[in-house]
Amino acid sequence: MLKLVNVSKYYSSHNVIALGLRKINLELHSNEFVAIVGESGSGKTTLLNVICGIDTYEEGEMYLNGEETSYFSTAELEEYRKKYIAFVFQNYNLIDSYTVLQNVEAPLILSGFPKKDIRARAIQIIKRVGLEKHLHHKATKLSGGQKQRVVIARALAKDCPIIAADEPTGNLDTDSAKQIIELLKEISKDKLVILVTHDYEQVKDYASRKIRIFDGEIVEDVEVRQTNKENLPNLPEGSKKMRWTELMLIAFRNLLSVPKKSILMVVIFSIFVFFIAMAYGSFNASLRDFDNLGNYYFTNTSINRIVVKKTDNSELTQADIDELLAFPNVMTLVERDYVIDRSFWMENYTVGDYGAWISMKALPRSVVPADVKLISGRMPTSTTEVLLAINASRANEYQDYLDVQFKANEYDTVPKVLQDGVTIVGIVDAAELNMTINYQSNAYFVFDDAVLSNMALASYFNYTTNNILTMDTGEDVQIWDNFLSSYTIVVVNTLPNNKILLPYYAYPCDHLDETCVVTGKFEIIDIYQSYTIDNLTFGYQPLDNNYEYKQVIQMNQATYDRFFTDENYQVTLFSESDIGVDTLVSRIRAVNSGLTSKYSVIYPYRSQSSDPFSALITLMSILGATITVLFTLLASILITYIIFKAIINTKMRDYAIFRTIGANQQTIKKMIYYENYQTAVVGYIIVLIAMIILNATVPVLQTILKFYTIPSYIVLLGMSLFMAFSISSRYVRKVFKESVNRTLKAE
Repeated sequence: MLKLVNVSKYYSSHNVIALGLRKINLELHSNEFVAIVGESGSGKTTLLNVICGIDTYEEGEMYLNGEETSYFSTAELEEYRKKYIAFVFQNYNLIDSYTVLQNVEAPLILSGFPKKDIRARAIQIIKRVGLEKHLHHKATKLSGGQKQRVVIARALAKDCPIIAADEPTGNLDTDSAKQIIELLKEISKDKLVILVTHDYEQVKDYASRKIRIFDGEIVEDVEVRQTNKENLPNLPEGSKKMRWTELMLIAFRNLLSVPKKSILMVVIFSIFVFFIAMAYGSFNASLRDFDNLGNYYFTNTSINRIVVKKTDNSELTQADIDELLAFPNVMTLVERDYVIDRSFWMENYTVGDYGAWISMKALPRSVVPADVKLISGRMPTSTTEVLLAINASRANEYQDYLDVQFKANEYDTVPKVLQDGVTIVGIVDAAELNMTINYQSNAYFVFDDAVLSNMALASYFNYTTNNILTMDTGEDVQIWDNFLSSYTIVVVNTLPNNKILLPYYAYPCDHLDETCVVTGKFEIIDIYQSYTIDNLTFGYQPLDNNYEYKQVIQMNQATYDRFFTDENYQVTLFSESDIGVDTLVSRIRAVNSGLTSKYSVIYPYRSQSSDPFSALITLMSILGATITVLFTLLASILITYIIFKAIINTKMRDYAIFRTIGANQQTIKKMIYYENYQTAVVGYIIVLIAMIILNATVPVLQTILKFYTIPSYIVLLGMSLFMAFSISSRYVRKVFKESVNRTLKAE
């Protein structure tokens, strides 16, 4: 039983109080067909809204099977409407983009009706109202009478004990109106039907009870036909919650039902995601350019270089070398890798009017891909020929250097191969080798791997922590720190074993004759090891020796070999591609030896420069890139939101209708979120495919897109979903800002 006791309703507008209802007393039961009549503005619709829980009341009490409803919260009123009330509107309020079948299925889905039985139940109800031939017709294609039949079918599908009909025949012709009244009469056999009408003549032959309202009061309440009154059923508290998969399907159906709007939404999201992808990719590319600032410890900070040593600083065995070479994406491995961090000054005074000078770093030929494309020239074919790697934009400056021999500056302590000279036979873009030209050198010389290994030996003493020469004349002992760092070793095989000739000014004896016998040793210390070369004898180089001015020391090959050990403590890996280097670093670090990581990995490309000025430039560059990304993000969000606002405003009515057929705020909220999430994901997938195609076909975009890794794509997806979340949040607030009645009337 539904009972109203002294219920009053007031409206307040601009500090003016208006009467809606005054002291209403009513009892309503199942099996009644109640007609509420009255003139326009008399309060009959207000009474219906109060009964249905659409409007609140200020005085009195409404009882539902003896339970007071005045204390109901918004959520409880929603639950009351969902379980007890089914609406039949004058303006139909169908979801126009849905078919007849979909409109009737909607309340069944929202009520948690078994999924496998929904279609059969909906068709059964549609047959009951005589529309089985229109199952798949859109609501917009139906006549007024047919639309009202769909509304009644939808109300029957909701299967509520109360059917509330507000002027259901107001827009129908006489015959259609009669059919609708007859249908409502049939429904009232096991439900409470409350019909509001201004024309009692239409319903007088069917209504069981007439209630007339005048000026907010009941002035007539008569039973015109006796019925078997029954109490309304006591429905269980709470209702079955919809699974997220069911809501996802409804959201997907909503998108499919309005293809033009959905396509436009996908296009807008795709444009948003694409701009964000370009901004984010540019940001990543900018970060990858910071290696141009150099590094205090490693001057070769190319993107595909990885420095590896043992975590415990022990020797790298051949098994370790093989293990490192077996990692995916590894192109080559350089032992004694300190040589590739050294810069060499190369000269030729015959080129042009003033000669040519190149500050270069050395690379092994194994870093050159087999399919590399040269800018000009050819690949080297001998150990004295090199490939020149430069920035492609400066290729014209170096064309005159082809087939020209360059030698090291005669005053530098450099390997003999550079003193003798090497010939440039080919020019390649450094980017083809994934190498970066920075301020410490303007080119790379690519040597035969064996030559580079010999250059590494000759460069070793420039990177030792110390190399100490101790000389004993029998009368005096002299100690020189870092002696070998200042001299180039020249092999002269005519010398006896363990005999070393020094420049005359480094010789400890005052008299340059055989009466001075000098013995001594070298102690060599680097960050990994220390060892001693002893039992040495020293002599001096005559003044007329051509090596005097080049600061060299002489020894034979056997003595030279004593200065180096076969132990290997640090290597450099070069990856095949500049993509996925971070993943390779992570994989090497993940190799365990007992409870700890086996390898310690340094990625010079990501390391920070110790130069304060460079650090300032880095900070400014990061700030500039960040501002660019934020500006693009904010501009994209603003444009996307403005366009979305126009689109989603057209869907307000549909969500209001969903609220009348059993969807509460949480359901509507999730539905909106899922619609926009699905749109965002489709837009993201479209952009993802476009990025893959563009990366392969548009060179100008490759520098941005090739840096995308799986984490980058995940971040991009997160940005897309965040945008969908932001739009949905603002829209949800708007949906529930107005009442259902106001939203539908506005439409």
